[in-house]
This record gives sequence, C-alpha cells and structure tokens, in this order.
Amino acid sequence: MSVASMMSCGRFQAKLTPSTDQISVLHIAPTPFFSNRGCHIRIRNEIDALGQFPIRVILCTYHHGNPVDGIDIRRIKKIPGYSKTTAGYSPFKFLADIRLFFLTLKTVLSERPAILHGHLHEGALIGWAVKTLLPRHRMTLMMDMQGSLSGELAAYGAFKAFTPVITLFRFIERLICQMPDAIICSSENALTFLEQDFNIPEANRTLIRDVAPSDFFGCPDSSGLRMAYDIPRDKQIVIYAGSLLPAKGIDTVLDAIQALSKTRNDVFFILAGYPVDAAQDFIQLYGLTDICCLPGEVPYTRLPEWLAMADIALEPKHSDSGEASGKLMHYMAAGLPAVCFDLPFNRSMAGESAYYADPKDRSGFAKAIERALADPENACQKGQSARELAMDRFSMKHLGQRLSDVYCKNSDQWPVFSDW
Repeated sequence: MSVASMMSCGRFQAKLTPSTDQISVLHIAPTPFFSNRGCHIRIRNEIDALGQFPIRVILCTYHHGNPVDGIDIRRIKKIPGYSKTTAGYSPFKFLADIRLFFLTLKTVLSERPAILHGHLHEGALIGWAVKTLLPRHRMTLMMDMQGSLSGELAAYGAFKAFTPVITLFRFIERLICQMPDAIICSSENALTFLEQDFNIPEANRTLIRDVAPSDFFGCPDSSGLRMAYDIPRDKQIVIYAGSLLPAKGIDTVLDAIQALSKTRNDVFFILAGYPVDAAQDFIQLYGLTDICCLPGEVPYTRLPEWLAMADIALEPKHSDSGEASGKLMHYMAAGLPAVCFDLPFNRSMAGESAYYADPKDRSGFAKAIERALADPENACQKGQSARELAMDRFSMKHLGQRLSDVYCKNSDQWPVFSDW
C-alpha cells in the first residue's frame, strides 16, 4: 500500500517529503523550549520517540530557550524583557502566545501537517484557533495535558488574592478541553479530572505516561562521580532534582533538611535545580552549608550522573494541579527509592518501591526520609524494584508507538505504520 493512497482522504492531503515519504506533525509549545523542566522533558522525549517512524516533527515555541539537536524548532520573534525560563506565571505570556498563534498559522500554511499537537492548555487553544481559520485543511487537533490549568495557577500562587480570577480560569479551562479531537494525559489523576470535572468522554482521553531515556537506566560509577563532583563518599546522599520553587515543594525539602541536621550526621543533600537564591539563603541562615550542595541548573543530559551519585531521591510536590511526576519516574529509572507524599498519582507510579509521607503531617516528609536512611539495605531493594518497574512502564520503547496509535485513531489522514 502506498502512502499517497492512504493519505488521500478529503480535499486536503498532509504534506509528504517525496524522497522519504514523511508525514508532518506540528507540535505547539507555549513555553521557552528547551529548559530543564518537566514539561519540556516530556515534549522532547515525545519528539525523540517519534523518530523511529517516518514522521517529520516541527516544533513552534517561544523565542528563548536552548536549541536541541535533531529537533526542527521554529521560534517567535523576540519579546524585549521576556527572558524567564522557570515555571510559573509571566505577564509576557499573553503577547508570546499571540505571536505563537501567528507563527503556527504561518507554519501550517507552509508545511500542511496532518496533526496539530498542542502542549498545555494554551497550545490546544492556539491549535484550535488555527484549525478553525483553516477549515479546508483537515487537520486533527490533539491536546497534551499535564495537569489542571486553574489548579496549577493556584499552586504557583498566581492571582492568589483573587479567587474569582481562578474561577474564571476554570471556566476557560472547561471550554478549552472541549476543543481538541482527543486529549493525551500524563497521569491517571488528569484522566479522572477530565471525566469527573469536565465530562470528557472516555473515547476522547488517553493516558500516555512520561518516560525516561535509556541513559537514565545505566549504572555509572557512583564512587568515581562523587570524587569528580566533590560529593562525600562516606555519607548517604539524598537528592532533589527540579525547580527550586514553592509550588514544587522545595520548602518541604528545606524544612526536612533542617530537621534531619539535628538528628543525623551521616547524610548529605544535593538540590539540583534553579533558581537557587531562596534555597541558598535558607541554607546559609540555618548553617546547613556543610551538608548541602546546590549545583544550580543541571543540563538534562547530565542529570543521570547526578542521580547515579545518590542513594535516596525526593519528590515533595503536594498540589491538586493533576500533574504527573516526571522527576519520580526518572528517579525510578535510575534505581533510586523515592520519598514522596502518599497521593494517588505517586502510588500509581511507584507502587511499593517508594517511601510515603503522610500529607496531613507537617513533619511527615522528614519522618519518611528518616525511614529510608535508617535501613540502607531496604532502600537499595526498593530502588532495584523501582528500576524494574520503570523499565516495564516508563521506557522510551513504547512511547513512539503509543503516540502513533493515538494519531492514527483520531486522524483519517494517518498511515498505518505496521504496513511500512
């Protein structure tokens, strides 16, 4: 069966490259891609996973962010004053999204993709607007949802004093979730949210979990790395890797470090992420500099090395945004037992391979870390179980096929790659 015959549905045909018979997919990322953040890592891994198929992926995104080898990135024109790459609200996002809409429209007209893959709610809204303006271009719109928009704004403290604004965003969120042909969710929690809060039919929502590249499943020389990075070799190493922001739970981590510093002298903490100023001030204020390392932003490609040096990992996020935990899955791939809150989306990922803290106990997180530190042999066994679970559920192996299957299910222009 030829690709052309499979793609001849309707008045519009997806653009194929004659020499390679590639089909085009346009990803819309309303964020400064690439930065070392969970959302960006998911986008990058999805695009990399699609590389096993004859698919040409184009990514439209903001003007700032790091380039990524092998990804065709199209950027909006620079917005003076907008350089923020950390998660959270920015007053420049509205203008950036307007420019991203026009960039997406221009790219669709020139590249004629079969699929618009909108990341986050803004990406889906931009994709819907472009699709609506071009009804003859019979594109399928997918939304890649990583959590609740209103829940995330509340978690980051945006409009904290204006509850009616959060209510308005929830109404807008409901409208946006009705726009795509299908919604991809990163967690069971998000699936449940769509069903119970917005009545999205089961046929229109699909779970595709985050994954970890193969580099994270290796076993680098921990002792050699600790020596190279000047990390103590005679202590248990506890690592947190992610944004050092209250919405991500960094305050919980810092409180736990302060509490454990009073009872243990055999532990050292690595806080790998950014921005570092607030965490650095806390550590200096409470005299914790001898037991803490803040390396700042760690490139995603170097993160396996930092995880390899650790014995225990921390996932302190405790919010109702519905996001899955990308860092928890990477910890598991690296063979680390994680300490996290006893929440449904953590349980669904880690099962019995993690240490769980009571979310209602203010000191519960420090107590859970203490349990992991007190029995290194048990912690090691949990880490091995975590790696095996990650190999089965969170590797790159099946991600590309899962995405292609969802594309095929929802688009009459998508080829059946099993025929290739």
